[in-house]
Amino acid sequence: MRPVLKIAEKLWLENGRPEGVTVTAGLDGVHSAGSWHYYGLAVDFRTHYFDNATKDRVAAALKTALPSYDIVVHSTHIHVEVGNVLAQKNGLLT
Repeated sequence: MRPVLKIAEKLWLENGRPEGVTVTAGLDGVHSAGSWHYYGLAVDFRTHYFDNATKDRVAAALKTALPSYDIVVHSTHIHVEVGNVLAQKNGLLT
């Protein structure tokens, strides 16, 4: 997840967040059964302070920079997880 964190940090700084990105969930928290969070392969980033246009722009930039990851926009965060192709390539899916 290191590339994800590095890119997210850059994008948050570029979009007016001088503190950088805030991770709201990694291995911690309660997630759905089988969630990649439990394997260290998903993170949630705080976005409640972004307006919708900024959040959409950041999500689009994440999708462009991280094509092997799934990006899901929620009302208060952006969820990033390893995509199925990347997971299969690394033997994580059968």
